[in-house]
Amino acid sequence: MRYEIQGNRVIDLSQMLEPGIPAPVGFPDPQLEFFKRMDQGDVINVEKITFCPHSGTHMDAPFHFVKDGITVEQADPGVIAGSAVVVDLCHKEDGAPIEKKDVTDWEERTGEKIREGDAVLLMTGFSRYWELNDKEEKFLLKKWPYITRSVADYFLEKKIRLVGVESMDLDLIDPFDLSSSEFIGHRTFLPNGIYIIENLTNLDQIGQTRCSIIASPLKIKGATGSPVRVIAIV
Repeated sequence: MRYEIQGNRVIDLSQMLEPGIPAPVGFPDPQLEFFKRMDQGDVINVEKITFCPHSGTHMDAPFHFVKDGITVEQADPGVIAGSAVVVDLCHKEDGAPIEKKDVTDWEERTGEKIREGDAVLLMTGFSRYWELNDKEEKFLLKKWPYITRSVADYFLEKKIRLVGVESMDLDLIDPFDLSSSEFIGHRTFLPNGIYIIENLTNLDQIGQTRCSIIASPLKIKGATGSPVRVIAIV
């Protein structure tokens, strides 16, 4: 898949990866530990970084939910760089389902159409809660708008390449007990080669319905996902 990146304004759509960020219960905190430091007499500063690849702004590879699925280093660069459409769903209440009709109403209202090969970025405004995370896990207690079967099937029919959301998951989940969740979006998209990016931010700064994006995962052999620095170009 080839796509020419166009535009002259760059917008960072990524959250900071650091200790204490929102994540489902049981997911380890990102950690940065220096083993060489100039202030301790070493000639260089060098650190060791440990993280769960599904914390912060990250991409899910099919292997995350598919037994023999593609791992993150096998992702086609044409999937993670290219055209994107920003679907404004900021009117949705916290915890509300996202239905096919929400998307088709947006298409009718804006005159924009989701095209084959698009990355679809669902702008709900939910990233505004990111900074509420603290020891009381306020972010985890918030309920985000979530994918339903009707819109998952619609995106599959449209043959999109990627879905991005502002919440820690695109599905309706219990972040305190993941085993209780259906994962409709994950189980629809990933087996069909549609990648998922979660914990986006700054979608409201794009200011138009279309842009180009570059989302670069680390090339980690065998991984189910990776942190990504997602850049919008408009």
